[in-house]
Amino acid sequence: MITVSVVQSGDTIHAIDIEGHAGSAAHGKDLICAGVSSIAVGTLNALDMLVKDTCRCEMQKGCIHIEVSSHDQAQTQLILRTMLIQLETMQERYHQYIQIQIQEV
Repeated sequence: MITVSVVQSGDTIHAIDIEGHAGSAAHGKDLICAGVSSIAVGTLNALDMLVKDTCRCEMQKGCIHIEVSSHDQAQTQLILRTMLIQLETMQERYHQYIQIQIQEV
């Protein structure tokens, strides 16, 4: 199962962690994992190209961590919120493979 953990206060996202594998198909053929990976990598690229230095991002095999370092960036929040909406859309259809946890702080 893919677990997405979001730390936020109100509409402000502070951190997002994505961990695990969907396990919906054999390695290399798992379209759920491919979809989540595409959303995550696209988000990381957008953050890097559009709002440099507003987030600390780490990507390892099976794990992505994004931590916001500058909360006053409306564009950063828009990019992260877009990512979350895309992941929530996937979760609606593939809830047995994706779990999203929101922690309010």
